[in-house]
Amino acid sequence: MKADLTNTEIDELDTLLQQAPEPLQPLDVVSLDGYLCAVAVQPRIVAPADWLAHALDTDGSRWPPAGLDEAWLARVRALMQRRFEALVRGLSEEGGFDPVVSDLQAAGPTPDDPAEEGAEGVAEEAPDEEIAALPEHSRPLVYWASGFLYGAQTFEGLMDHPDDAVHLAISRILRHLPPQTEEDRALVAELNEQVPLRDDTHAIEDTVEAAVTLWGLTAQDRLAVRTVQREGAKVGRNDPCPCGSGKKFKACHGRV
Repeated sequence: MKADLTNTEIDELDTLLQQAPEPLQPLDVVSLDGYLCAVAVQPRIVAPADWLAHALDTDGSRWPPAGLDEAWLARVRALMQRRFEALVRGLSEEGGFDPVVSDLQAAGPTPDDPAEEGAEGVAEEAPDEEIAALPEHSRPLVYWASGFLYGAQTFEGLMDHPDDAVHLAISRILRHLPPQTEEDRALVAELNEQVPLRDDTHAIEDTVEAAVTLWGLTAQDRLAVRTVQREGAKVGRNDPCPCGSGKKFKACHGRV
């Protein structure tokens, strides 16, 4: 089992993402963490090659670019895969994980954040005044939630899931984004009344709990999709599970 990323490796991944060659528009490391969580809780298994491409280019139409540095790509892929596997373990086995969140007091929004380009699926970077208007407990989570929204919208299944409980859990995560409509404001107000958040620690705990809830609510969907996919090339019991958990198939989605 591969270990989760250290803080040093998270910083390394952030630096590597900032060094992405043009014309790529990658996620920053905080948004990436939310995005990977959204990929993990999708009701269908997303192939690693698919989620990697959208993480490294939020435009989605320029992947892979010509002349890409293979050493750079290999290191970025390895770090992302390890973080994804750790998130899956946290969601499926440990009942939680430590999200990568922003320290907006130490550093402001990254100027090269792809969100400010308005890429489809990524919430446009909120102006400073919109972030300042958020409850203090939401500010460290705003870019993580933006990445989650991008992942939820990029791959079909989660945002149009028929279970109301799924949408409630999603709302508990997206409540940390600046509301864009009156409907958003009403929903956030209702959530704040039903599940008030005391501080940023409580807000992070609630966000993680919502993600774990989503994992459980969509687990049967992922198993059903795997059953349908077996009509093609069969996955051996000792092969790596296609979900990207890093486990053998027999110890993961093959248990049923």
